[in-house]
Amino acid sequence: MSVTDRPTALVLGATGGIGSALIRELHADGGPDRVKVRATFRRPEAGESLKKLGVETALLDLDGVERVPIAHHEPLRAALAGVDRLFLLTGYSVDMLVQSKAVIDAAKVLGVKHIVHLGAWAKDDTTIVHLGWHQFVERYIAGLGFDFTHLRPNVFMQNILKFSLGDDGIIRQFIGDAAVSWVDTDDVALAAASVLREPEKHRGKTYPLAVEALSVAGVAAVLTDVIGKPFRYEPTSPDVWRDGAIQGGLEPLYARCVHNVFTRTAEGTLTDAADVFDDFETLTGRKPTLWRDHAAKHRDAFLARFAKP
Repeated sequence: MSVTDRPTALVLGATGGIGSALIRELHADGGPDRVKVRATFRRPEAGESLKKLGVETALLDLDGVERVPIAHHEPLRAALAGVDRLFLLTGYSVDMLVQSKAVIDAAKVLGVKHIVHLGAWAKDDTTIVHLGWHQFVERYIAGLGFDFTHLRPNVFMQNILKFSLGDDGIIRQFIGDAAVSWVDTDDVALAAASVLREPEKHRGKTYPLAVEALSVAGVAAVLTDVIGKPFRYEPTSPDVWRDGAIQGGLEPLYARCVHNVFTRTAEGTLTDAADVFDDFETLTGRKPTLWRDHAAKHRDAFLARFAKP
């Protein structure tokens, strides 16, 4: 297959954790089923590293998309022009609904064939509001007649380093003693890459991505064993997270949704919070990253979080 014959895959959110890993995976693939990658980013400076790699890029900011008719949204139309396969990831706010709809509508007009949507794990009858938003987006994609694959990851392992771990080795989290199921974001990217390479194998399928169930205390124990430093879990009220998140600028509606997840998980009424599946290995042919693997992979970053004497 020549380069010009290869299908084009557009990756939204290409500078985030999952999007950047997906770009690296697809761009590094030199096999016969390789896809041509186009990456979107919101700020011009954010795309410089991608350009240096030789990745085709497109500047696309979906904020305010509701103020522009799709036919006149030139950045969106330019990003989607000539695209065969789309990786759809939008931001964590109620705006995900209108932004996803705009992208999907434009994709339909411009001839995109297959959409890989990154949602979140929940049972189909969930009453968690923002998880329902993801499912509305899924239904809309199917309703417009696209070929599709839905990925539903549960809790990201990277969240511990990114949001929860202090410089004292204490993990402050908000789910009490409950276990939840985890997945490494690099594995989510690998799953998405597998679908984008061979979408016909995964047409019409929904894949939950959750590979290991552990409480946060259990995570702390694994980190202590692997890293060789004393990690400890300090349960914290979900109210603390909600109030801090809103003060930090997170949309209040979305903050209340996540607060509800934390509260119900701690209470034990979110019964699917710890569900585990083997879909990752089915999708990729690889063993998933478990917490011990994740700790070893990011050992230096975990060590760096301890305060220096």
